[in-house]
Amino acid sequence: MKTEIINKEDFLKCGYALLEESIPTEILNRFRSIADEIETKALEYYKQGDTLSGACVIEDSVGPRLMRFDDLHFHYTDDLNRLLATPVFLKLIKELCGPTAIILQADILYKHQHPHPVVKWHQGAPNDPNHAYLNIGIYLDDSDLNDGCLRYVPATHTELQDIESIERDYGWNPPNVVQVPAKAGNVMVQEMMVLHSSEPKRSPGARRTIYVEVRPYAATLEDGKQDEHWIELRRLWMGEILKNDIEGVFTDKEKAFFGGNASLSAHELMKEITEHRCPPIPAVYNYKPTKGPDYPIPADLVAY
Repeated sequence: MKTEIINKEDFLKCGYALLEESIPTEILNRFRSIADEIETKALEYYKQGDTLSGACVIEDSVGPRLMRFDDLHFHYTDDLNRLLATPVFLKLIKELCGPTAIILQADILYKHQHPHPVVKWHQGAPNDPNHAYLNIGIYLDDSDLNDGCLRYVPATHTELQDIESIERDYGWNPPNVVQVPAKAGNVMVQEMMVLHSSEPKRSPGARRTIYVEVRPYAATLEDGKQDEHWIELRRLWMGEILKNDIEGVFTDKEKAFFGGNASLSAHELMKEITEHRCPPIPAVYNYKPTKGPDYPIPADLVAY
């Protein structure tokens, strides 16, 4: 009987994987509604000269568009905790990060039809490749082949790449590149440093994806990029998430590691997380305006 949710050997080799199992339809639909609600509010605030907390609205040539909404855990705590406690998610992070996995961050990214900023080749937060550092995408909409779905270069997650040369010489199609389409409800997991990108979206509408950062507790402490209190707060937050672990993916003994929250209510804990911030570890891009074959905007879209 298969108990693993992911082929760990393939994942460790390639640096990414699309899971066969999806999140429950009820939770998917709830977050599709949340994403709609956020977009409506963000654009209303923008038109009034204000900013919705967590929202990044940009001016495209076709008008204002919501590009991302950060810190879902601040604004939709209960809904997010239920999502992160689904068996597919808990099994995944336990298999790859071990029983002391903690959630660092949760945001929604909105990808709109061109003209809209592309996601150029980059690697996520540099880190020790001997320890897992995951970026997990939960798709709220379909991500179709040749329509801005994620592109990966397998086995690039253990060291930094020469992104400028890759862009200049190959554009969107370096050697071994793989497009990975996905359906709404699918879960994509990648090692932070795997080289990836997303070309322009050609079809109408927005594609929304929730991205969740996950690391083992000890590796986060050892890295030292965030202070100890920030990390401890996320350990306690994981304890709140695991209260929704109805299938017992984590054992009682494993859950005990995330306890010790008697002095803070769930509301007080999230308030403390909201107030105690540390800057994120920046991703690695080529920040020069490098052009390559059909890159960054394909020739047939340049006029738009």
